[in-house]
Amino acid sequence: MQRKTLKRTSALLTAPIAAAALLFLTGCGGAASVDTAAEQDFYGTTVSFHQDLADRVPEEWKSGITVPAKVLQPNAFVDEDGAVVGMQPDLVEAFSALWGIPITVESVAFDGHVPGVMAEKYAFTVSTGDHEKRREVMDMVDYSAAGVAWLTQADSDLTSKDDICGHVIGVIKGTDQEERAHEKAEACAAQGIEGTEAIGFSNTLISVPLQAERIDVAYDSLAQMVYFAENQSDEFRLVGDPEPGVTLALGVKAGEQEKVDLLQDSLQELMDSGAYEAIFAEWGLSDLMLDRAYVNGQDFSPEVQELVHIPQ
Repeated sequence: MQRKTLKRTSALLTAPIAAAALLFLTGCGGAASVDTAAEQDFYGTTVSFHQDLADRVPEEWKSGITVPAKVLQPNAFVDEDGAVVGMQPDLVEAFSALWGIPITVESVAFDGHVPGVMAEKYAFTVSTGDHEKRREVMDMVDYSAAGVAWLTQADSDLTSKDDICGHVIGVIKGTDQEERAHEKAEACAAQGIEGTEAIGFSNTLISVPLQAERIDVAYDSLAQMVYFAENQSDEFRLVGDPEPGVTLALGVKAGEQEKVDLLQDSLQELMDSGAYEAIFAEWGLSDLMLDRAYVNGQDFSPEVQELVHIPQ
């Protein structure tokens, strides 16, 4: 199957529209049988059906699986033509081609991703940070460096992170940023500065409440914050320097070693074939690529250690 090259755009749609469109992204059309002729082009690199990997797909996955994603540009969003685009949909489509099975990406509030995998509603996560706390319930296959950054309106009076005290911070519920934002508010209060508040949002682009002036500053994924600052510089700008974060990972229930091995080996296949590099380059994320597929943050190379925050 030849994959249409999707057009990138800086236009944003509201979360309800994005949710409806994301619901039906499927690899190779949604047929229940294994598609041994699956072949997709990713920006000049072809991904074809891989028999050895397909033979290792769990029986319960072979009729098709669903994975959750959150609306987060440029990782996963809907463009002005209604097409589902982004790094994560591309990565999922590549797995679909390798395994010859349909994979549906469903837009889900971030705080529903891990519980959905635990309840076996979803096969694996694609937007999860590889935190030590999450490893208590999940095994994680790391595929991207990540970080966080602060974003405000272009005409805001915020000039540095020191100015954030006394302002309203917007975060996505269930993320590490939510916890950090509440810690920031507590630290501000300890300094005698009142009015610092952290507000959590579900299943929406964090730029929406920022545009609506419901919040003064957004605290979210580095990739998304930089994307807004670069592509909508007349509306947004970063506050201070970006902060390193843990890696993004594909997460399954802890102890499901066969699934971990399949995801790791499939990701490594995409890395070795050049498809991984092509996908990350298309979405301006080359600086966040890893040198190989890791599991649970183990044995990061020195190069990767420089890209990510490793908790002490």
